Amino acid sequence: MENLAGYRQRTRGFMLDSLPLAGGFETNPELWKKVDEQGHLRPFRGDTVVFQTDDILKRRAQELQKVLYRNCGDMMADPLKPETFHMTLHDLSNDGNGDEFERKMEQNRQDTARILRLVKMEASENIHINTVGVFNMVSTSVVLGLEPADEFSCTRLMELYERLQTVVSLDYPLTLHITLGYYRPGVYSSEQRRRLQGTFARLNREMGQEFYLKESRIMYQRFEHMNHYETL
Repeated sequence: MENLAGYRQRTRGFMLDSLPLAGGFETNPELWKKVDEQGHLRPFRGDTVVFQTDDILKRRAQELQKVLYRNCGDMMADPLKPETFHMTLHDLSNDGNGDEFERKMEQNRQDTARILRLVKMEASENIHINTVGVFNMVSTSVVLGLEPADEFSCTRLMELYERLQTVVSLDYPLTLHITLGYYRPGVYSSEQRRRLQGTFARLNREMGQEFYLKESRIMYQRFEHMNHYETL
């Protein structure tokens, strides 16, 4: 199981240096599933397990989002509503439809509910996290990167992630983040890339802030698009 040093070694590089050093860049082709050419959010159904963030962390994310959209709004999709801000603990299913997909999500819900009932019965301290940096997440979105603030918090997060691997097994590790906004799909110029890079640098001067997560606020949610989540 990954410890704090391992998490930092794996994530610090891309959290602090996430854009090309020269030239422009193109958004990820997968982004078209979530956002159209006008920057409007497309229907995109699925389910997930998240930490609902408290108002203090939501306000911090909203402050960062406002600066991002003020400086780089021409590159961004419709803004995400602050009430949707969350930290994903474990992705489950997405981009499906039909009866089989509905049955899969219902099975996910039941399996997750059993795990979360046990989690919430366990006496546990708050999980402490630090802000690391605003960065480009696989050329799909701009996110606020986070890391555990201490070894206990890291161990607990990794334990929770591994439990949820029994519901849906993912082939990638946990990277703590809050999505601030999705790109508008397309190819962006060197000037736009430099402007985005400058915005990241400005925002990242004020990182290292500590927040906490409560295990009582781990929720199973379904989404219809990236601005519509429902807790079940």
